[in-house]
Amino acid sequence: MTDIQYLESQNQVDNDLLLIKCKAIIYLELEKVQNMMKDKLGIEYQSLLKQDTMSIIFRIILIIAVLTIAIYCQGGGGSRSRSRSSRSFSSYRSSRNCTDSTCQQQDTVAEYAIVGSLLIIFGIACYYIRRQGSPAHSNSTYIDLPSNEVELQESNQFISGVWSCQYYQYNIRHGPYRFSLVFDSETHKVTGNGSDDVGVYTIEGIYSTRTNRMGLIKTYKKGTGNPIQNLGHEVTIQVVWNSNQHQFKGKWYVRTNKYSGQDKFQLKLKKSYKNME
Repeated sequence: MTDIQYLESQNQVDNDLLLIKCKAIIYLELEKVQNMMKDKLGIEYQSLLKQDTMSIIFRIILIIAVLTIAIYCQGGGGSRSRSRSSRSFSSYRSSRNCTDSTCQQQDTVAEYAIVGSLLIIFGIACYYIRRQGSPAHSNSTYIDLPSNEVELQESNQFISGVWSCQYYQYNIRHGPYRFSLVFDSETHKVTGNGSDDVGVYTIEGIYSTRTNRMGLIKTYKKGTGNPIQNLGHEVTIQVVWNSNQHQFKGKWYVRTNKYSGQDKFQLKLKKSYKNME
């Protein structure tokens, strides 16, 4: 075996070892991403924090980067005197005798594909962060969505009276809190007011007796309650009737300059005004 053959053999061994390391990193990162996604999907109403989302996105980008390295590692070639960092895409092309226009065009397409993938992931990340704290549908659209929870009976779930609610944030339950709701059967609008650990608020919204859904906007009165939490902000609440638990269940959404989040929300009637007369 000549010196050149020996060096080429050593380079091939180095590349094979590096490829194995690349595959191991990819496997570990994919497993971490899979576990993180399982945690998110397993807790349907858990608050989706930005740092968790960015962690997943970072790992996906890292996987693509390692995949890129893995692709270039398979090329081999080059002399022993050259550093590993210098065995870049140019040596990869050389090892393939990439001199004709077709080969170079294929490599250019590969480069654009990698850059394009990274840009797509970046765009998805920006869109996801932008959507944090915002519902997928407006209240007017939400109440018209089909529901599996519509009971085949004539009972009306939208009764004016004293209602009780509780919500979750950072896996901590808040409430129950009592407040009033008044439903207008002609306009299908609902109004109300109350207070909780954040402050005093008013409620305006709409509902549908056909789908048993409600879309509410809770507006806090600034200067009441918790001065840190109460920004005079709005909270979007979207709930649907749950016939098994005999209450409305859904999510709340908040998006301000200081905070964006969402979590589960539960709402049930305590006493109707009719029974209080």
